[in-house]
Amino acid sequence: MGLRLKEFLAGCRDEAPLQLGVIPFGMLYGIGALAVGMPVWLAQLTSMLVFAGAAQLVIVQMLGAAAGALPMGLTAVLLNLRHMLYSASVAEHVRHLPRRWRVLLAYLLTDEAYAVAILRYARPAGPGPDLRHWYFLGCGLTLWGCWQLSTALGIAFGARIPPEWDIDFAVPLTFIALLTLLVKERAGQAAALVAALAVLALAALPYRLGLVLAIVLGLLAGAAVARRGEARR
Repeated sequence: MGLRLKEFLAGCRDEAPLQLGVIPFGMLYGIGALAVGMPVWLAQLTSMLVFAGAAQLVIVQMLGAAAGALPMGLTAVLLNLRHMLYSASVAEHVRHLPRRWRVLLAYLLTDEAYAVAILRYARPAGPGPDLRHWYFLGCGLTLWGCWQLSTALGIAFGARIPPEWDIDFAVPLTFIALLTLLVKERAGQAAALVAALAVLALAALPYRLGLVLAIVLGLLAGAAVARRGEARR
């Protein structure tokens, strides 16, 4: 077995267990996308091109709330700002690669892929050329494939529900799914609480801008609590 293939398959293997937590959220996105009237082709294409689970779930929620394009765009940007930190973290490991590799890995740089790949970069590359980017590729493609499949499963499930059934429940369900990711730590709890209060306080703002500001305030609150926790250690 070639060294490149060995690294690639190792990345696939190490990333695979995390997919048990990815599949339910991909299915929820697919169901929720149909619930807000998104065409099947667009729902799947969004997963292929955007490939941002949290942002996709939030956008579905905002579509259900009839939010405008500007608030949705700003929200997606804010939610994905953390990828700048991921990029800065892996930049020193991939800057020697050709541009086509860096573009591909940037596209695949998501939370779960980063969490696994950065551990590989923390270990020595081994003798010979550095092939750890093949490991990164294995991580990213495993996650990408699972997200596409889980989205398709959600769409298929949602499409089989009889038209007379009301599947609007899927929209708030996606929001509940996001909360389960947040409230496991104190910083996430603070972010969720501040965002919820801000949504209520800013509900009168036009163009659903209250949702965007609520997200910003929630992120600031979560970051402040996280910094305070680190300072106490």
